Amino acid sequence: MERKYIFFDIDGTLLDDNPGGKILESTYRTLEQLKANGHFVAIATGRAQYMAMDAAKEAHIDCLVTDGGNGITLQNELQYIKPIDFVQANRVIDQCIEHHLPFAVALGNEAVLYTNQSDQKNQKLPVKLVVDESIDFHQVKEIYKVFIECSEQEEKLLDLGTLDYMRYFKGQIIVEPAEKYQGILEMVHLLKGNEKDIVVFGDGLNDLSMFEIADESYAVENACRELKEKATGVIGHHDQESVAQYLKENYKG
Repeated sequence: MERKYIFFDIDGTLLDDNPGGKILESTYRTLEQLKANGHFVAIATGRAQYMAMDAAKEAHIDCLVTDGGNGITLQNELQYIKPIDFVQANRVIDQCIEHHLPFAVALGNEAVLYTNQSDQKNQKLPVKLVVDESIDFHQVKEIYKVFIECSEQEEKLLDLGTLDYMRYFKGQIIVEPAEKYQGILEMVHLLKGNEKDIVVFGDGLNDLSMFEIADESYAVENACRELKEKATGVIGHHDQESVAQYLKENYKG
């Protein structure tokens, strides 16, 4: 069998719960067998690189496409993370200030977010929030993500331009890249591989770019409807042994 370049989303696909969860023992053993059989195994996630590394280490996977396609890590060494469009990001931040929408900004690959609005200390965020009224986001070096607390109705107040965003939770959107496939393609080219040998597994809307282009794409049963419609095939639920079973049957995992 030709070498395949197999990429897994983390939450809701590789892990047995979303958010959080763990890798099933059967999945872990199968990933090891895939690598022993000569296949390339990697993660493709919307998570920031620092946040994705824990799941990667648990799975013994050392190659990652992170930050929604904007980051590449090879053999546990970060190659790069591209920021989002600076001008458009600042326009969105200015709109948040104008409409009194709480926001927090990722300025780097770190477990810290920043805001210059003193009344936003109670934001529900996954990491530490630093409130510094002196920060002018027009003067910072780069912007990687913007977390915005807003309802679906309030979301209509924002002009996001060409920036991508995801709503993982009811009261929050995250302005972040959603081009996982571009990162996958760049990684496979770095490895001198063939894009025709790319295989992707996922469950969410931020996996759409992978599924629209990859020759082989498999959605778990718990995946969103839009992803299932694009998938080459639909396998079992993520909290069962469906991923491991499919890999065993089709890639000698």
